[in-house]
Amino acid sequence: MQTIPICDDDLARLAAREHVLRFLAVVASDPTSARFIGILRADPQLALAGARYIAEDPGSRPAELAPGEDPPERLDLAPIVAALRAPRQRLVDDHTRVFGLVVSKECPPYEVQYCPQTFAVFRSQQMADIAGFYRAFGVETGRDVPERVDHIASELEFLAWLVAKERHALGREGEEWRERAAICRDAQRDFLAEHLAWWVPTFARALADHAGLLDPPAPLYTALAHALASLVPAERALLDVEPPRELASPRPEAESGVAEGCTSCTSTGDP
Repeated sequence: MQTIPICDDDLARLAAREHVLRFLAVVASDPTSARFIGILRADPQLALAGARYIAEDPGSRPAELAPGEDPPERLDLAPIVAALRAPRQRLVDDHTRVFGLVVSKECPPYEVQYCPQTFAVFRSQQMADIAGFYRAFGVETGRDVPERVDHIASELEFLAWLVAKERHALGREGEEWRERAAICRDAQRDFLAEHLAWWVPTFARALADHAGLLDPPAPLYTALAHALASLVPAERALLDVEPPRELASPRPEAESGVAEGCTSCTSTGDP
């Protein structure tokens, strides 16, 4: 761990990442939840501006793209904002058509469904590791439509929380705050490498294919898929995470009992 010299660009980049990650976490969540309803009423300008900042930021360009990733320059939340203008019942219906009433076989939004190891013990350990990250940073289970800890919305929300904590620490004076910022940075890097970068590109590709082939298509989820495929390589570049060498494969048939988690990662205190 090393302390981080700061500048205005560092804080602006953190703010952009936080707004984009939180926005996509909500979009990926259940449209019947209160937090999803909130995004329909909120001004999306901060998220849109954050996506433009990341897309134009030279620091978000990885040395190479991993299978399933799209160039960060394509990151654009405008198609999502446009799709959110559909009647709410259409959004609810599209969510059901895309993900089903049980775990989707085409594009499951859960990390452990992509694990090559299908043993229940391994998958339970993976879930426990995710939950351990959450506990270490004061995150509690969300009570608004609770979701598993390995759901895409939960993981994006947690990464946004770590970014918020780093930004909060960098805005304070003193060596202790610099050390806290470095801890948050290291946690982002580890969580991205271990629990997002390796499976989200596969999920994004499967989601885009499935949502686009429905009759009628589900534009919100096609747009979400494209945004995730561009965001992951940007996050990898900014956090110096190596690209996965191969595309994961969903294995929903191997699901076994797993613990519950959160969609709206909440905390007991300020970042």
